[in-house]
Amino acid sequence: MRQKLIAEYHQTLAGDESITFEFLANLKEAMRARRLLYGGREIGVALRPHLLNRSQYDTLTRSAEVLAQACAKVGAALLTAPSRIEDVGLTERETSLALVNPRYSTFAVTTRLDAFIHGDEIKFVEYNAENPSSLSDQSALNEVLGDVGAMRTMAERYELSQFSPVEFLLRALLDTFREWGGTGVPHIAILDWEGLPTADEFVLLQDYFVGHGVPTVICTPEELEYEKGRLRSGAFPIDLVYKRVIIHELLSRCDDSHPLIRAYLRGDVCLVNSFRCKMLHKKAVFEFLTDETNANWFTPTEKEVITRTVPWTRRVRERKTRHLGQQVDLVSYVRQNRQLFVLKPNDDYGGHGLSIGDQTTASEWDSALAGAIGGDYVVQEKIKLQTEVFPIFDESGWAFQPMYIDTNPFLFGGRVEGALVRLSDSPVVNVTSGGGETGFFVIEGETKR
Repeated sequence: MRQKLIAEYHQTLAGDESITFEFLANLKEAMRARRLLYGGREIGVALRPHLLNRSQYDTLTRSAEVLAQACAKVGAALLTAPSRIEDVGLTERETSLALVNPRYSTFAVTTRLDAFIHGDEIKFVEYNAENPSSLSDQSALNEVLGDVGAMRTMAERYELSQFSPVEFLLRALLDTFREWGGTGVPHIAILDWEGLPTADEFVLLQDYFVGHGVPTVICTPEELEYEKGRLRSGAFPIDLVYKRVIIHELLSRCDDSHPLIRAYLRGDVCLVNSFRCKMLHKKAVFEFLTDETNANWFTPTEKEVITRTVPWTRRVRERKTRHLGQQVDLVSYVRQNRQLFVLKPNDDYGGHGLSIGDQTTASEWDSALAGAIGGDYVVQEKIKLQTEVFPIFDESGWAFQPMYIDTNPFLFGGRVEGALVRLSDSPVVNVTSGGGETGFFVIEGETKR
């Protein structure tokens, strides 16, 4: 049904004479009006949404929730053996803060797993356990695409489901605040640096929170004050910090006298996600999942999902390990088999520092590997990526183009609600790296007529 629907959509789109330069300009203006922007550019790049059938989405949901549960077990194991936290790549200061009890049980309240789906196959390549971006994009992009004639036709002929990640985010924040010990309606601060390309999303979240009766302010770490057991931004008292600032960036600029850190250490603010999330956010957490010596940590269901969905991953160091059932010298093995692997910084985002073995020369790979040994990197088994045709548009027109696509489920308290969908003509599928997004629906079936 999915392929049938997409073929019908593209056929209808190709015959639609109303898709003029003016129409495309109006779509871009609609995105600007809805603050669907990354920096100064509109995030939507396609004239159709991404579509999964119900069985695909259910498999994605079940797999993501089981994998998040397995990652939480890794975190719990590390807390019982703090000396091993260094193995996942936390610095001494990150470790110290991770060991502080956040006063709620969840390692990471709001997260995202980045995945590639082809048919029934799902591969997760990263776990964004520091509050992920783009939660407000999907429903708004779906609204924008509602002006496309082919989209209206599809909505009439097929039953489609969509999702509300922002609703689930607010629910998760309020539930976490109550578990933390808070009462009443919290005052929320959305916290990140000034001038970021994600700033429009913060405004959308603030509008949603305030519209649902939750006082909310957007502020920077520099604007925080802490006196007499109360964290504030100016005159605004703060009960819960929705921390969008990245932990290692915060710690690089702020010492432990910073108001946020002092308030957190004294239990005077609910911090979501807490500093404890860093253990799961490091890409090396996938080593703990794929290292067979840790197999007894996981249930049979978790082991099945890990084997099926998680690429073999190791932190890059001079050592011996196992790959495909054989013991290997990690560095020399990765050097000799670059076509099998990718190198990634253990704690970075936006595709920065990524090296894909089969897209580099031997000398380029050697250089990247030397940098990985001297830094903090992981090596991950390369997954097979496939493109899908999308109608891509800009100011000059539109055309059908093969695009790489990832489908990245959002999780709130370990439960999936919707997904971020990114498109790129490059295997590095990332908005920060120049890619875009599109809407997202699940196909439930054809409507009865």
